[in-house]
Amino acid sequence: MRSILLVAGQFGSIAVLLFGGGWQLPWWALSLFALGLLVFAWALASLGAHNFTILPDPRAANTLSQRGVYRFLRHPMYTAVLLCGAAVAFGAPSVARWIALAVCLVVLVIKVYHEEALLVARHPDYPQRMQGVARLCPGIW
Repeated sequence: MRSILLVAGQFGSIAVLLFGGGWQLPWWALSLFALGLLVFAWALASLGAHNFTILPDPRAANTLSQRGVYRFLRHPMYTAVLLCGAAVAFGAPSVARWIALAVCLVVLVIKVYHEEALLVARHPDYPQRMQGVARLCPGIW
C-alpha cells in the first residue's frame, strides 16, 4: 500500500507540474526539460524492460543494473522527473508548480529510501554494489 501511495503522490505532483501553469518556457528551461527526457530515455534503455516498473517494489526476477546511466545514479528516472519538474517550475513559474516540485522532491526521497530497503531485502549485496554511486545527483546525494 505504501508503494501505491508514493506513486500516487509522485504522479499527482507531476500532473500539477505539467498543468499548473503555462508552457512559455525560456531556452534554458526547454534545455533542462530536454535533459530530463534524455536522462529518462537513457535510464529506460539501461534498465531493460524486465526490470521496469512504476512501483518501487522490484519485480520478481529483477536484476541490479550497473550499466549505462546506472553507473552514475541509483535512481536516474527520479532525477529525470526532478529535472523536468524544475524546468517548468522555474521556467514558467506558478505557486502551484513550486509547491508541486517541493512535494515531488519529498515523495521521491521517501520513495528512494523505501525502494532501497526493498532492494536490500532482495539483494543483500546492494549496499556494497552501490558504494560510490549517487542516489539522485552525483557529488551531492
